[in-house]
Amino acid sequence: MPKSRYYPALDGLRGVAALCVVLMHRHVWFGLDGALGHGFLAVDFFFMLSGFVIANAYDGKLAGGMGVAAFMRARVLRLYPMLILGAAIGALWRLIALNLGVGVLGVWEVANLFGRATFVLPALHSRFEGASAFPLDPPMWSLFFELAINLVYVAIFRWLTPGRLAALAAVGFAALVLLAATNGGIDAGDVAAEFWIGFVRVTFPFLAGVLLHRFRDFASLARLKAPFWLQALLLVAVLNVPNIGWANAPFDLICVGLVFPALVISGSLTESRPAETQALRLMGDLSYPAYVLHYPLYVLLGGWGTVLGLLKPDTQFAFGLAALAIVLAASWAATVFYDRPVRAWLDGVARRRARLAEAG
Repeated sequence: MPKSRYYPALDGLRGVAALCVVLMHRHVWFGLDGALGHGFLAVDFFFMLSGFVIANAYDGKLAGGMGVAAFMRARVLRLYPMLILGAAIGALWRLIALNLGVGVLGVWEVANLFGRATFVLPALHSRFEGASAFPLDPPMWSLFFELAINLVYVAIFRWLTPGRLAALAAVGFAALVLLAATNGGIDAGDVAAEFWIGFVRVTFPFLAGVLLHRFRDFASLARLKAPFWLQALLLVAVLNVPNIGWANAPFDLICVGLVFPALVISGSLTESRPAETQALRLMGDLSYPAYVLHYPLYVLLGGWGTVLGLLKPDTQFAFGLAALAIVLAASWAATVFYDRPVRAWLDGVARRRARLAEAG
């Protein structure tokens, strides 16, 4: 069974993309008006990284007999604890706001939304957070499609020859072209009214990531090798391109179809020294919790700041820096003291049940 490899630069790029998302969602606090105009493309980059990393970690296991249930259990164990924490923080502020007299959600509405979040089910008739499909923690929309494409991938894995994989990726890109042409870009799928468009967003980048992993050793791809700092600079530059009107559609397609695949391959070729590897690993470790937790933490902190009179136009930059520090610290603490122990415990429970089942 082929062993998976560790790609530190890809961890670092994931961290850079996550930080851009964290800054984008409260850009006014940080004085970043006009910046990160294409920050939404970070999600498409995450999907492509996910395809590459999952193929790296699981293709050998799936070929060796790992079943659908075992694969999905592993994916749920990886994503679920932090996902629940993000929804709980979102629910906490809604209840606090209700008691402070500034809330718009009743107790039963909060309970219903939290119940949906625990099963990663969208609230497609939501009237909150700009009609977000997951009002307690809006970034959860991409995790829904992450799990959905994971299930599709493992279900068709044995049928998925390189040719068929390439054909499906081509169909996925054609769907992206259609979306870009009709929507003026591919920024869609995160709100209730257009939620199912998320399947178009996830299909091509995820399958392209898998395809890149299968062909990563082609000699000609070695030309894409570059230092990590250059990869990170290119990614930040792409995400910072402002709204360019009619050119948004071709720009989005070029990024997802050419720039991001080149970055993934380049990142997979990058070698790093031990100290740099540790830093890149930390960036990767913080990327998922920061992505999941930052929005509900921002809402909680911003709500309290408004109520207490701490968040004002002349203090919002300092408030934003403090909020960013809290998000990063909370992401680290949640990883070390919550996510890892909970996942280890759940994994142990699953393994014990599997052994009992085998023993009859």
